[in-house]
Amino acid sequence: MSPRSFAIAAVLCGSLLQPALAKDPAALPLPDPFDVASAAASLVEVSGVKALKDIKGNRRVAVPQFSIEFVTQDSVSSETSGFAAAGRASVSGYYRLTGVAEPEFQALTEQLYASFVQALQAQGLEVLTPQQLAASPTWAKLTAGGVQMPVRGETSITVAPPGMALYGTHRMLANTSKKGALAALAGFGAAVTGISESVENVTLQKELDGAALVEVSMKLHFAQLKNENRGFLSGLSNTAAVSAKLHPILTHARMTVMSGPEGSTLSTKAPLLLDPAAFTEVRKEAATTGEIAGAVAVGLLRMAIGSKDSSSSEKYEVVAEPQRYRERIAANLAQTHAMLIARMVSEQ
Repeated sequence: MSPRSFAIAAVLCGSLLQPALAKDPAALPLPDPFDVASAAASLVEVSGVKALKDIKGNRRVAVPQFSIEFVTQDSVSSETSGFAAAGRASVSGYYRLTGVAEPEFQALTEQLYASFVQALQAQGLEVLTPQQLAASPTWAKLTAGGVQMPVRGETSITVAPPGMALYGTHRMLANTSKKGALAALAGFGAAVTGISESVENVTLQKELDGAALVEVSMKLHFAQLKNENRGFLSGLSNTAAVSAKLHPILTHARMTVMSGPEGSTLSTKAPLLLDPAAFTEVRKEAATTGEIAGAVAVGLLRMAIGSKDSSSSEKYEVVAEPQRYRERIAANLAQTHAMLIARMVSEQ
């Protein structure tokens, strides 16, 4: 592996690992009405432009990796410090997405992959077919040795179009359901393997007659959860509180372009708030089979300090109707693809 190739792969690796290490930025709304040029300029950031400029003269691309991670459950907790008080208060909220599952996620991902390819073609690019990709010995080797899809975790499901796998730096996406330092440690081994595999992208391009490689990864959450007692002064409060805003959030969207040894990354600057109408209701989780708790207003959960330690927890279901969910999410993610592609074109 040449020092240059290692450095480029390491940069791509770092861009994928960053969400696990960095403090989450504030979420931004997807513009409505949507103007693709304005959104691309304000919501997308670029790292490296050489590969993007190379595409202008090449016009042939392949999409060897395209994946979406769907978060299906999450939780948030808060507690008071107990400082100068007789007791400590804690509160937890647990949230689970229901109504849609792996079959809907798979269908949505395949639909979005097809629309992404069409969007590239609309820019005058020739996009290689899956059959042309499959004819490459290097691509066959990378997918056979990669993380097989779907990836079913405890809190999320990652899916891709048929025949694709996570390899190279994308291996780390299989560890994003872990949090904080744990994610960094879990991803380290995958990163080392991924950097080595990424060098084979140059060989892959040669086998594809010089086609540039365009790879896409996204992560979709269904709730924006917040610990209202985060920070030292907040911890001194006599009330533990958590809050939830339940609507789709695109935690990240990233498009990587490889042309020869050069690599460029385009990604959303912050999580994007999508259409909340994708969900039909929020309700307390049924306590027993067949028991349905009525719809509830999910806002702030609180627990005040008493004379002794006290705690409270609530479980909720975020309900999605499959057809409505697919229509709303597909529309928003197609807009996100349009932003990434528009920014790629503007950098050429």
